[in-house]
Amino acid sequence: MTTLVYLAILCGFGAEAQPPVFALREMDMHLHAGLERQAPLDEWIALAVADGRKAFLLLDHLELYRMNKKEAARWAREHGGTVLYPMGAEGHRALMADFDKAAAAHPELTIFKGWEISEFDFEEGLEEPPIDLADVVGWHISPNHDEGPPDGALLIKRIKQIKEVQQRHPIPMILFHPFTMRIERILKDAKKAGKDPASLTVADFRFFKPGEQEEVVRLMKDAPLYIEMALESGDCWEIPAMREALIADVKPLADAGVKFTVSTDNHYLAHAKKPFHPEKYCEPCGITVENANALIRELRARKAKTK
Repeated sequence: MTTLVYLAILCGFGAEAQPPVFALREMDMHLHAGLERQAPLDEWIALAVADGRKAFLLLDHLELYRMNKKEAARWAREHGGTVLYPMGAEGHRALMADFDKAAAAHPELTIFKGWEISEFDFEEGLEEPPIDLADVVGWHISPNHDEGPPDGALLIKRIKQIKEVQQRHPIPMILFHPFTMRIERILKDAKKAGKDPASLTVADFRFFKPGEQEEVVRLMKDAPLYIEMALESGDCWEIPAMREALIADVKPLADAGVKFTVSTDNHYLAHAKKPFHPEKYCEPCGITVENANALIRELRARKAKTK
């Protein structure tokens, strides 16, 4: 795509022939809009639109729908919300129906629906029927591993497991926030050990060991798989060691053709007030507008085939 054609599309010219290409901050491929949202769905979407978003992946944590009544009531009290959906399969269908209604009510927006599923479900028991209701699944990479912070070896293991799931459920899937989850755990462990976070080095924060990035590229490059760069990435950007580690971990992947998504990962009203400037960390990491639009292009193509 030439620069002139790309700018024309971005500005809206030739829109009859080409779907819009969204700027980085116009996308949110990880907006919690189920049990965790603290406003009616239309108001929650309107908040995001007011802050510049035009394309969404609406989702919720799948494991929340396994609570019993007592657990759900306690959870709602602790999180300042209400139990908006039934538990189990009835709740799965009700949530996705609300997402469908939101998409129909907002034709000016690009809305997809999905789940966030804990990576621990691979070991504890994967609940697969809800996956068939989704356009996309994002896999929550956690900092809470008994063996230490998430790293390249763990990511490679999860990619292989996700690709096995995709053989049964052939939809796009995202690895949610792996890099910031490592940083979160490294900082937590340093604090616990009484270490000054300022003493930590680039090597402490680095996600990959030699050879692991090449394996990630091999597994992901031509697959319907994506890695998320979430809002939290910006929190790392002012600290030189974190910034350098993120660039060293992410840029070789992007340069080699691995596809990324951008998101706020907003759960609550307080989160929606946090500034979202993904270009600050995406551009130095080699993640372009074209790269970050790849998921939307794929999802549009899939929807077009089913019409």
